[in-house]
Amino acid sequence: MNIARRLADDPRDEGVLMNFTSGLMWFAAGIGGAVALALPGTSHAHLGWLIALTVASFAWGALLLSLRFPKPGTCLELRGLTTALLIGVVGVALWATGGARSYLQPILLFTGLHVAYFYPPRLAWPLLALFVATYASPLLYDGHAVDDGYPARVLLFSVALGATYAIMRLLKRRLVSAEQRQRAMAERDALTGLANRRAFDSALADAVEQRDQHGRSAALLLIDFDDFKAVNDTYGHPVGDAVLQAVAVACEPEVRGVDCLARIGGDEFAVVAPGAGAVGAERLAAALHAAIAAAPLVPEVGAVAVTIAWATVPDDAVTADHLFRVADRRLMERKRARRAGGRRRRTRSAATRTPHPSA
Repeated sequence: MNIARRLADDPRDEGVLMNFTSGLMWFAAGIGGAVALALPGTSHAHLGWLIALTVASFAWGALLLSLRFPKPGTCLELRGLTTALLIGVVGVALWATGGARSYLQPILLFTGLHVAYFYPPRLAWPLLALFVATYASPLLYDGHAVDDGYPARVLLFSVALGATYAIMRLLKRRLVSAEQRQRAMAERDALTGLANRRAFDSALADAVEQRDQHGRSAALLLIDFDDFKAVNDTYGHPVGDAVLQAVAVACEPEVRGVDCLARIGGDEFAVVAPGAGAVGAERLAAALHAAIAAAPLVPEVGAVAVTIAWATVPDDAVTADHLFRVADRRLMERKRARRAGGRRRRTRSAATRTPHPSA
């Protein structure tokens, strides 16, 4: 899958965005450097180095845009080391293009913004310090640097870089906070506070994808109230809503942090349990049954009964849709069996109470 498709599929995948923007940055640097070489007044004193750096910019940009990289947080230190090495390349480029008089200095803004946006403070500040040191390196070899006022430019570059970082972090925190609030509104059930159907579908797809990539199992549990309509009809919808809220509160402690407990319909709940097999699903179903039976409900209702069925990847299905269909079919079979059992018990009870005609 190419990087543009991955950005469209998951705009929150910051690892992809990180490589995408970095690749564009290096492409822009390569194009700018190539065009600058053809402009009048550009020094060709280190032409071989300049050509090599231009080709390297294009090649590195193409690599970043074509390869599939892991998501953020998985290799952040390695990414930081790579960025540090690339800052060294920037130092070579400054030297090859004239040192203190280099025409590349304006494009260095890209690197500062990239570090400020994507790296946490523990990595960003060392990288920014290295960047400032690289920018100041012409003072070590360029005899005209001091006469050209380069120390003042280094000072102001440092101030601008620090201010850019502080402003970028502030803006990103506001952006992330707004995105989290929006996500909560989009992926949370307003009544119970659990994940909604949209979040459930995403969690189920992710669990199956993890199976495809890493061979991990996953379980899907469906929970359906028995004759919940009677609760709404008898006591009213506010009482029915209170029952759903109480059941949600009772179920939450029974699932793991990696699990997705969701309300996917009026009185239908579901759990996606990544990494769980049939034994884990059965254990979780028993825990949920016990928690719901012990849940403190509104006095009018007292207790509710639920039916729980499950299916697992890869034992029962290998796709998300098939897994849901298997679990739903089992749920319907169990509900029919429960209703049939209830009818037989009522029939036996009536027969016991009815006198025999010959008596």
